[in-house]
Amino acid sequence: MKTVKEGKKNIVLLWKRPAPAEGVVYRPMKFLLRAEVEDGLLLYNVVTSELVLLDEAERKIFEGAPTMHVKGMDELIAGHYMVPENFNENRSVEQLRALLKKLEPAKRVTGFTILPTTECNARCYYCFQSDHKHCTMTEKTADEVIDYMARMCKGEPIEIGWFGGEPLVAHKRISQICKGLKEREIKFKSTMVSNAYLFDDRVIETAKKEWNLISVQITLDGTEAIYNDTKAYINPKDNPYERVLRNISDLLNSGIAVNIRFNVTDSNYNDLRDLIDELETRFGKQKRFTCYAHAVYEGVGFEPLSYNDRSLIAAQTVALDDKLRGKGLLGSLSYLPNLRVIHCMSDNDSTRLIYPDGTIGKCENKPSSDCIGNIVDDVTNPEMEERYKSGEILDVCRDCCFFPDCINLTVCPETGQCSEIKVDWKKKRYISFMCEKYKAVGTEQDDPETGKCDS
Repeated sequence: MKTVKEGKKNIVLLWKRPAPAEGVVYRPMKFLLRAEVEDGLLLYNVVTSELVLLDEAERKIFEGAPTMHVKGMDELIAGHYMVPENFNENRSVEQLRALLKKLEPAKRVTGFTILPTTECNARCYYCFQSDHKHCTMTEKTADEVIDYMARMCKGEPIEIGWFGGEPLVAHKRISQICKGLKEREIKFKSTMVSNAYLFDDRVIETAKKEWNLISVQITLDGTEAIYNDTKAYINPKDNPYERVLRNISDLLNSGIAVNIRFNVTDSNYNDLRDLIDELETRFGKQKRFTCYAHAVYEGVGFEPLSYNDRSLIAAQTVALDDKLRGKGLLGSLSYLPNLRVIHCMSDNDSTRLIYPDGTIGKCENKPSSDCIGNIVDDVTNPEMEERYKSGEILDVCRDCCFFPDCINLTVCPETGQCSEIKVDWKKKRYISFMCEKYKAVGTEQDDPETGKCDS
């Protein structure tokens, strides 16, 4: 068995290498990804993050399981590629996750998502903030935000995500907070979720020099007619679609990365396919330009959506990502799955969400009424925080190879929204990464042509 990629040392140490036992029937562990290559079979262990290549003898043993212990099986057992027939992988993963949480040192808060405003210059009909309280941060609250961030990070470098509403509506508050951090010599970098309409040369220069902005996520709903109709900007001065595409070009030319999110509904699939072609023509050669597709959530917005066929919307989202991948524009799933301890900022103790009124939250998709505390007294509500912890494990997830990489949170809108279509797509995507990793190792050590993936 040849190691292509080493596993994570802390997990390998915690998940001890078992010794083979006579008279025990062994089977493949559930949380594995497999890929055919010219030299044998690649196996990726989603729990340990180890990638190995089996030779023909090991492959015959592995693919012939379940079977009693035989010669040549020891390394497969030691690496948890084969486990006793009655082994409970789910329980073992949950135990490992609990241990990793306990062993992690207490973290300083170094990640902040800040909503300088919940106001927006657009009126997207599917906006999840349609029923949120609209307000903009005051100068006084911005000063309190600076104080709070300084107390929480204790001098450590921080990362800021600007969110809204449309954060550029309150660009003065962004500048005020960034200036205050620099005066305190707190190092930071920032990202932003924006519709990009309000960018111009002056704002981009400010974003680069004062906000330390490194990337912007921008939502596009389709080509010109559909985009303009969906965004429904308030008193637009020119063609919003062309303005946003022009701003995307200016952001990229300034060195700021742009990630496009396609909001997929049950009516814009074909138009989004056309949009991909247009974006490839305009930005296909830009290294900092990426895209991904995501279905609009049901039941939210001014005109809430309800899908008659969820499998169709899932299939369309996957098909859009496939087309993006084929054109070299896909920016999501750029890693191999692994045993995760946290799902997102909601269950991450090192991050905070700050609303315009100074209250503290855990999820950017939730209104400020779901706050867990405030920036003035640093007091948080444990009962409210508990709502953002892991939820019940769904039966359909227990045998999925991505179980170690997947955490369902109690209040997350994505909980239970997975599908066989998405799982199959992720398998194909990850298998290609396995083959790329194997080919890279082969290029360094062996013949450049080895490692061709047949999957």
